[in-house]
Amino acid sequence: MSNNQPISKEESKQKEEIVYKFSNKGNGQLREAAIIEGKPYFIKYFCDQDRRFIQVEPKIIDVTPNLRPPLIQEYPYSPYEFRTVEEPQRYLLAAMKETPDTLLAKIKNEVKKYNDVDEKTATLLSANILGSYFQDRFSTVHYLIVVGANGTGKSAFGDTFECLGYRVVNITNATEAFWFRVFGIVEYGQVTIIVEEFDKMDENSQIMGMLKVGYQPNAKVPRMNSDNTKMEFFYPYCFKIMISEKSPNEDKARGVLDRSFKIKSYKGIPDYNIKEIRNPQGNAKRQELFDEMNDIRKLLLMYRLAHIKDPYKEIEIGLDGRDEELCKPLLQLFYTLGATEETQREIEKALEYFLSIKNKRKNDSLEASIYPIVKNMVSETNISISATEIWIKITDSLEGKLDDKNSNVWYSADFGKKYRNTITKLICDKFGAEADHKENGNNLIFDIDKLIKMGKIYRNNGGIKTREKIDSLTHPEHPSRSGLDESDSYDNLNKDDSQSTISSRDDHDESVNQLKVKCPYCNYEEHPFFIKVHIKYTHPEQGNDSI
Repeated sequence: MSNNQPISKEESKQKEEIVYKFSNKGNGQLREAAIIEGKPYFIKYFCDQDRRFIQVEPKIIDVTPNLRPPLIQEYPYSPYEFRTVEEPQRYLLAAMKETPDTLLAKIKNEVKKYNDVDEKTATLLSANILGSYFQDRFSTVHYLIVVGANGTGKSAFGDTFECLGYRVVNITNATEAFWFRVFGIVEYGQVTIIVEEFDKMDENSQIMGMLKVGYQPNAKVPRMNSDNTKMEFFYPYCFKIMISEKSPNEDKARGVLDRSFKIKSYKGIPDYNIKEIRNPQGNAKRQELFDEMNDIRKLLLMYRLAHIKDPYKEIEIGLDGRDEELCKPLLQLFYTLGATEETQREIEKALEYFLSIKNKRKNDSLEASIYPIVKNMVSETNISISATEIWIKITDSLEGKLDDKNSNVWYSADFGKKYRNTITKLICDKFGAEADHKENGNNLIFDIDKLIKMGKIYRNNGGIKTREKIDSLTHPEHPSRSGLDESDSYDNLNKDDSQSTISSRDDHDESVNQLKVKCPYCNYEEHPFFIKVHIKYTHPEQGNDSI
């Protein structure tokens, strides 16, 4: 008797994955899913000397598993639809005539029709709409959090992005499984997302975790498949707009807030109600306005296909750390695409404005309030300080009062009920201190390098100025020993951090390593701050009078 079992037609058919776009993570030719003459296809851009045209293919069979575009009913958003096979070519020819300046102007014109917002907010939304079509080229994306009461037009903000942005999925109270299905397991950046009622999601640790890592393209989130037999890895990376009536909880959503620009929504009177325009109902004017948005959306898709492989130009923007992560990718895109200096400056100003709001919120945090107190204690005493002394200094310096029955509990006027252990742990986690357990209580030992570096986080990172790097992918010729520049000298350790700004990197040619003085009691040379520490522990009999 033969062991060969008959194979069903379904089993013999090779498994296929649905994708909305595929480029082999930027290493291959970009294919975009679309509906043409009512049927699903992938479209791709072909360029051969003077010929530029769009090609279509029903599936991608040169990868395993094979990939197919979704049927029209399988899209979680409005698909890119073309009535004829010639229509994509017409949009491509139109897109070849566009520049980032003309596209930004067209997008901004649409944004202002449906949103009564200030100029900087309109610029930020418009730049992100164009930026969403190139999100898979970014190293990081920032998020937008729109907060406002009912009737303030915050939903119109999301609706406008949904009509113009790249493959926008609107999510309201969706399950975790829906999020995973939208992200997919094949390639990052499949969609962009609008999250409604975001204030209810900060209770969901899994969703918050996805949002926290989903600002960078290499992030993966593991999840067991439906049969619970295999681990699958999903790509949560994409641009996201989160809309809510109130701000998310600072403690539960800190990681997401740190990656976001916050926009407050106020009641206004826009020229048109976008909800009406999205549902024309035979009204000629509504249909005309709706068609205008749809035309721009298809134009942007073709512009993406034509320019997705443009060589990136490396730039400096005068920021570093998280601030650079939030601002540089968008500025780099416009610079690479050839935006004029006027357009570049317009986007810089918008980012500066929202960055200052973000950093003010950060500077109003508990750790930002504690930092100058700790910094001054270290500079005035030494690197090892009693945890009790720090607790007393903090509770005496900041507005609030200690519990009458428990001196380890403090009621802050700004931050509510806080425990001594919580504050000590915060200092260790945020400022790099190490606990040294003693019989008579704990000491906190500080690393000066780490403490000075932390000061950068609480500074007002001011002006943004985009300029191309001469040596694009190398570090400065004279890096400092600890990654600090001259502005981080001991003198600046004692300055008010709120008055500091990060200026252009060209303004800091000298490193800490170059700023040295000689110990008056031996031949040791170091930075002035380290000399002070050196004298305290190497020449304790001399004291600090000579410094």
